[in-house]
Amino acid sequence: MTDQRSFARTVSAFSLAVIASCALTFVVMLLAGSPAVQPQRVLDQDALARAVLNHVDSADFAKPPTIDDVICPASVPVEAGREFECKVEGVGDGSKSGHAWVKVKVEDDQGGLSLG
Repeated sequence: MTDQRSFARTVSAFSLAVIASCALTFVVMLLAGSPAVQPQRVLDQDALARAVLNHVDSADFAKPPTIDDVICPASVPVEAGREFECKVEGVGDGSKSGHAWVKVKVEDDQGGLSLG
């Protein structure tokens, strides 16, 4: 009878250890894969401003615009299909407006952009 109780206790202890390790593994996998835990990726503002600046037509400006003249939304998430506009505010004169709008679309989850 003593051997049966010892065996039952061993099986119970082993079962509890297996259940605990499975629960711990589940929690770790849940936290590691949860989008709320992972930081949101955003576009690099300097690279975005350079891309927009390279896309504008300098004929709209009396003086060529600089990277400081580009105004884009802050912290744009890297999500395929997201669209937004950036404004370039430079120096104009009587015949040149001194500003331009550039439509930007995030093409893929790697941050590829199309400008139009």
